[in-house]
Amino acid sequence: MLAAVVLVLLVVLAGFSSETGLVGAALLALVSVAWLLVNKPMEGVVLVAVSESKGLTGGDLAGIAGLVVAGIRTWQVLRARRRQR
Repeated sequence: MLAAVVLVLLVVLAGFSSETGLVGAALLALVSVAWLLVNKPMEGVVLVAVSESKGLTGGDLAGIAGLVVAGIRTWQVLRARRRQR
């Protein structure tokens, strides 16, 4: 249940991150990391094996995508602030 709630938060925050600025980007990054920690019940198939017991799964991709979007949003906000100066 917790993993499902975190995933929903991740998707909602990603959808609104362009409107919420740095705070939204920071929240998205935080929830993305939380997703990587709680996604065990929804991980799916191992896409890339790092060791016998560790690897990148389909479920991990949502957290990674969230971190990428948060980074892009942060860069966009900071670039826009520099242009206003």
